[in-house]
Amino acid sequence: MACLAISAFAPSIFAKSIFAPRRANKSAEADAAPVSIMNAGVAAVQIGKIGEGISAIANENKSSAASAIKKLNGANITAGNSIFNDAKKAVKFGLKYANVNGMIGGVALLNALYDDDKVSALIQNGTMFGGMLLSEGTHKLVFGSSDSSRENGVNNIKIDEGLLYKNSKKYRNAVDKATAFFEKQEEALKDCGEVKKAIGKMLKYVPSATKGFSFAGVSIGGSALFYWLGGKIAEAASKNKN
Repeated sequence: MACLAISAFAPSIFAKSIFAPRRANKSAEADAAPVSIMNAGVAAVQIGKIGEGISAIANENKSSAASAIKKLNGANITAGNSIFNDAKKAVKFGLKYANVNGMIGGVALLNALYDDDKVSALIQNGTMFGGMLLSEGTHKLVFGSSDSSRENGVNNIKIDEGLLYKNSKKYRNAVDKATAFFEKQEEALKDCGEVKKAIGKMLKYVPSATKGFSFAGVSIGGSALFYWLGGKIAEAASKNKN
């Protein structure tokens, strides 16, 4: 079950470890307060999703470190710290109901509305957002995705292996062999020194990290490409108008 949880939750953890700092930086650099607040909200939800994923993996892991994470995640804050209780409730509400892509779409719209040339900005930001969705959807279709959530202490996992894995025997065999190799390293190195033991534990995350980082790269690259393309479209539309 631990390996299943890793396959389901870890790619998102690694991808959001790229997305969240970028979004926080955009919040800090935004010229308009509403844009800054919305970007900060996206970053907060992404960070919360990272914590949720770590907790979900820890739930299937029997190590003492995992137990400590679960206890920390489930700890009750004393009634005297009502501000922290309120914050915790707000985070839980956001994790349950917030749609990150919907929020990112809202940021794109706000960016356009606060731009001096609103029409061109709408074209460019709209094209960028559409390109991001297209790029991410293509990655999920080809390389697979996971529908994973955690509710009432229970992991809900549904994994789609992707078209490439399903339709290419050569690719499927290579992935299966690599995954099996990395998963065995923890067992192979468990009686070695602390450094090798730690390396063994980390190696089982390599397949998930690869998928997560590649997803982030495709999303960011697609957004940048379509932002440039949207700029060209907006420029052409402006020239035709004049």
